[in-house]
Amino acid sequence: MSPRPNDTPPAGSALTEYLFRTFAVLVYGGFVAVIARFWWANPGRYTLLALLLSEGLTVALLLAARRAVLRDASPLAIAATTVALSYYLFFEYAGTTRLIPEWAGATLQGLGMAWQLIAKLALGRSFGVLPASRGLVTRGPYRVVRHPIYLGYLIGHLGFLLSNFSLQNVAVLAMLYAAQTVRMLREEAVLKDGAQGPAYTAYCASVRWRIVPLLF
Repeated sequence: MSPRPNDTPPAGSALTEYLFRTFAVLVYGGFVAVIARFWWANPGRYTLLALLLSEGLTVALLLAARRAVLRDASPLAIAATTVALSYYLFFEYAGTTRLIPEWAGATLQGLGMAWQLIAKLALGRSFGVLPASRGLVTRGPYRVVRHPIYLGYLIGHLGFLLSNFSLQNVAVLAMLYAAQTVRMLREEAVLKDGAQGPAYTAYCASVRWRIVPLLF
């Protein structure tokens, strides 16, 4: 569903949007530097390369996203988003255990990226980092779960974890998905508070599950 005519970004929001997008690009630059060092030392670590590609796709779409009509810039939302952008800094990349072969982990990551891409193509320019209203989308993967991009992330992260297992990495992903849950709930609150609130409420009644069918 496209945004309603009165769903236009508020005056003066361009600078805020620019700052958030610049911050995301800088964070990704740090991510590339960290991961590239480990991957360069061992190019056979396909799961590291897949992690880079997945996050790169996110940043590319972020730069092309439309400006938000309504955004949640509360301390809780900003804290959760900061965790989601910087979680990779806490990963353990060396000395981990392979519960499944590297190629199997990379395959799961590839499947997660493919699902993300399908969901992001359906979402189009209604993509962002902070919880916000950029228009209601109910097509494609959004008929299966309300946050299919997060499902793609989850599949990819499981692939990475199973090929790079450690208690530290389990803790990092637990922290990440606690933050992702906050982002999902805050995004839903923003959408329900906006002009498309009634339509989004009806959508939630139709698509019950947020990220994993029959679970959450």
